[in-house]
Amino acid sequence: MISKRALIVVASVALVGLAGCKKVDVGNKADQAPAAQTETAAPAAPAIPVNDSLPFDQNIGALPLKGNPAAMVTIVEFSDYQCPFCSRAEPTITQLLREYPNDLRVAFVNMPLPFHDKAMPAAKAAIAAYKQGKFWEMHEALFANQQNLTEDFFKATAAKLGLDAARFEADMNSPETAAFIKKGMDAASAKGIQGTPSFLINGELFVGAQPVDAFKQKIDASLARAKQVAAEKGLSGEPLFQELVNSAPKPAPEPEPEPEPDPEPTGRVHVDLTGAPILGNPEAPVTLVEFTDFQCPFCARANGTIHELLKANPDKLRIVFRHYPLGFHDKAKLAHQAAEAANIQGKFWEYYDKLFADQNKLDRDSLIQHARDLNLDEAKFIADMDSEAVIKKVEADVEAGSDAGVRGTPHFFFNGTLLSGAQPLPAFQAALDKEYNAAKAYEEKGLKGDALYEQIIKDNQPAPLVVDNIDASPFKGPADAPVTIVAFSEFQCPFCARVEPTLKQLFDDPAYAGKIKLVFKQMPLPFHNNAQKASEAALFAHANGKFWELHDKMFENQQNLDIESLKKYATEVGLDAAALEAALSSNQYEAAVKADVAAAQKVGVSGTPSFVINGQLVVGALPIEAFKKAVDKALANAAK
Repeated sequence: MISKRALIVVASVALVGLAGCKKVDVGNKADQAPAAQTETAAPAAPAIPVNDSLPFDQNIGALPLKGNPAAMVTIVEFSDYQCPFCSRAEPTITQLLREYPNDLRVAFVNMPLPFHDKAMPAAKAAIAAYKQGKFWEMHEALFANQQNLTEDFFKATAAKLGLDAARFEADMNSPETAAFIKKGMDAASAKGIQGTPSFLINGELFVGAQPVDAFKQKIDASLARAKQVAAEKGLSGEPLFQELVNSAPKPAPEPEPEPEPDPEPTGRVHVDLTGAPILGNPEAPVTLVEFTDFQCPFCARANGTIHELLKANPDKLRIVFRHYPLGFHDKAKLAHQAAEAANIQGKFWEYYDKLFADQNKLDRDSLIQHARDLNLDEAKFIADMDSEAVIKKVEADVEAGSDAGVRGTPHFFFNGTLLSGAQPLPAFQAALDKEYNAAKAYEEKGLKGDALYEQIIKDNQPAPLVVDNIDASPFKGPADAPVTIVAFSEFQCPFCARVEPTLKQLFDDPAYAGKIKLVFKQMPLPFHNNAQKASEAALFAHANGKFWELHDKMFENQQNLDIESLKKYATEVGLDAAALEAALSSNQYEAAVKADVAAAQKVGVSGTPSFVINGQLVVGALPIEAFKKAVDKALANAAK
């Protein structure tokens, strides 16, 4: 469930610490040499044996699988290689496989999301590697280098894994690979899965990069149920699995769960309303922004609810529509383009009603027939529906939603306050009443409609986060730089290692010269056995003027952070190894590390890597563009 609250407040998935995973040493440079090409024809890849008599997610023999093949608990993971929350879940899965060696197996299904432009090519690379028996090695490499999912990287990784280069490239681009991935996306849609990561645990839906204890609770319950069913029906192996899936408890329909277990954002979320269709009183004091997918069954359910809400509150409410087609809904994108084409001819809401009236009629011919039924200019409608301008408008809405923290549909903001899911009418009415009461003071000042919406959001932003005691922490850059990035990190976390080159690239960018101060705060996670002493060693180095040198050494050698290794690195950077050992033995810096952890917890940080950029929280090993966007916003605010 990538985030792009990822972009400013990757506000998502309760910031939980996750278990470490083995990092594949494949490098992360785009200029690595690609695999050598041959002039001979590539041998045919083996077909992936999909049993069409079973739902795709129950085709365990066709899916990449790890763990005990005869395990009584099966996790089918729906994931996206560009999603930061999916990468956060991977160490948890690794830890679970270690803790349940006999009772657990994990199957993987690709679910590339539409707003992740590298996710589909990465999925194809994974399946191409799967055809040569190296799925999990490629899988780990993709997650370990999430910011560098380029064709050159795929080829370089394939070469490093010893794959046949010509066959790998042919399989990446084959119709069979595309069809295999589409089967997985269709399976997700059929299960009502709207975001990543999502899991089916013996057929029961479990959503988000949740803490390992939450997974263990669900696995323990599933294991107990599996043992009971096995004893009662005399089943084992795949027949037992099919029985468990077919008899799995169904989730309650209300309220609809979020596609990712994101905490509610603090303050109000601003969404640009320029050019968006508006229904209801244009000067209403409460603006309901909806992010919707025309193929999503939960959106159809919520559509009826919000129209009831508008009918009951005509003077209080206006509804603003934003497009958010999900990638695994194969007809959604064109349906949204059609709605936008209808909007150009002034018939958006009429067309909107037709789309939701029958979600089985979203094929191209049906979309054109809807236009005829509304007496639209058919030639113009078709030209607009397929136009670059309309495609870009739909994509811009998806981007805006992702920036606002939207991870699935339906998603609503009442004057910037989140209400997610197809919740019942009383929940919507309660949210409206609360916002209407808050808006009365603005109405009394003569503000209406757009002006009221903009002002109430501006006036209700959270106070910037203040990190304790940053002056005592290691930093680089000007002390008075307009932007301060406080990094909460630890030396054993693979995601912290992954973000280091990104931070260096950001810090070294000439556009930001002299504008960034980077502060490092220790946050060792309890399940990383060497992280605490590595953090203490870092503070010893800081006290002796060698923090960044030892920092670099430890990240370069993340798999070897025992005491003897720390002493070796200390010597290499010019520190006294014996003095370091004495400091570690006496726990000299333990209290300082605890103070950094307390500072993290005070500002709501509970996982690594996390960053506070001029008081705003940013979470995860994000791409450079995400950090640039956050820094640019901080610079703009600092200039006001």
